[in-house]
Amino acid sequence: MKMGLRDIRYDVGPIITLIDTPSFDFNWQERPQLLLGQIEGAGVVALSRTDLVNASDISLIEHTLSLPGESLQLSKKNSSSMNELATLVLSVDQES
Repeated sequence: MKMGLRDIRYDVGPIITLIDTPSFDFNWQERPQLLLGQIEGAGVVALSRTDLVNASDISLIEHTLSLPGESLQLSKKNSSSMNELATLVLSVDQES
């Protein structure tokens, strides 16, 4: 027996938007409205692969996107950043 979509019940958690920092310049030039739309609808915005760019590039991205305060920066060199992301997601989910 196939289960129809009408039989499925689920809650949608917060939307996470990841901004790929190494390819930000290209993506911003090609599709700025898409990026801004994704950020506007996000519960959490994080900058990914920040270990591949310098601090001034990160600041420029934050300024360009008008991200409030210091952004969440994900990096394979900073394992605690994933814990920070999990904490943010759980807190956003609780606020809903």
